[in-house]
Amino acid sequence: MRWQELFKGADGAILNDTFFTKNLSSAKKNYWGDDLIERRKKLMPFIWNVVAEKGVIIGNRDFGSKVNTKNIYSISYPGYNEIFTGAADPFVSTNKKKRNKHITLLEYLNHISPYKDKVAAYTSWDVFPYILNEERSKIYVNNGYQAYNGKKLSHKQVYLNKINNKAENADEPERYDMLTFLMAKEFILKNQPKIFYLALGGTDSYGHQKNYDGYLEQAQLADRIISDLWYFVQSMPAYRNNITFVITTDHGRGRKPNTWYKHGFFVNGASQTWIAMIGNGVNAIGEHQSKKQFLMTQLAGTIGVLTGVHSYKKRSLPSYFFKIPATDVVKK
Repeated sequence: MRWQELFKGADGAILNDTFFTKNLSSAKKNYWGDDLIERRKKLMPFIWNVVAEKGVIIGNRDFGSKVNTKNIYSISYPGYNEIFTGAADPFVSTNKKKRNKHITLLEYLNHISPYKDKVAAYTSWDVFPYILNEERSKIYVNNGYQAYNGKKLSHKQVYLNKINNKAENADEPERYDMLTFLMAKEFILKNQPKIFYLALGGTDSYGHQKNYDGYLEQAQLADRIISDLWYFVQSMPAYRNNITFVITTDHGRGRKPNTWYKHGFFVNGASQTWIAMIGNGVNAIGEHQSKKQFLMTQLAGTIGVLTGVHSYKKRSLPSYFFKIPATDVVKK
């Protein structure tokens, strides 16, 4: 998802292009406003009414706050690899289903106390078992249209399995985000993992379809999912006031109205990303407006600090978020 929609809401040049916007009247009603503050709050109300008030949002390039992938490819597997390992590998260059040779921070956490066997992931895209190397890491990765497994399923899990198995396009590599989320909620309720990764894919899917109103709809859905998940876990005694959400994207998209749907090595703007954080250990800075350059490779270290892990693969982690000299985004 592009930083432009996150920080400025719907792009009028794209929204008013009927080639990209299939239902213009409905899209304007749902996403358009007189100024960018109104537009971005209409698109992602939880991010701008809650996260901006109690957390931090980084990557508004209009203020000089920049976040970029370090890998040069600007596609998904290389992006997720650098998020979870803290390094960009030039040999990780495709989205092919190859088991990741690198140990991710999630894998490391899954083998140490107090997180041992308490790390899980629910993902819409079916490549994540390879990115997180489920076979080696022993992280449970429910992905694509994979059903719940096990004998003692709740009534809701049985029902969601039926929906999952009968879903339209159930043979596709990417599950509907809402179904991924509903299944994830039941897993969290039943298993109460300490580290949980939820990966959505709707904005990328509709971007590739050159469907801008669908892309905006999926961005708004992602905001509702994040909001629902936040209040859901806050209602549980095991998590209440002791959780942190790190919200980000694997890559950006083209920065121009005629390239917004593209991403990849040759697409200007595709390496531009953003990060939002809220919860325990995060200072309430709001919209980050300092002129700083951040890299996605720094997220693994940041999560390491938040989880109390100060060494990972024999590398030192930053003492605080991105080593910002004047602003501690994450509390030491």
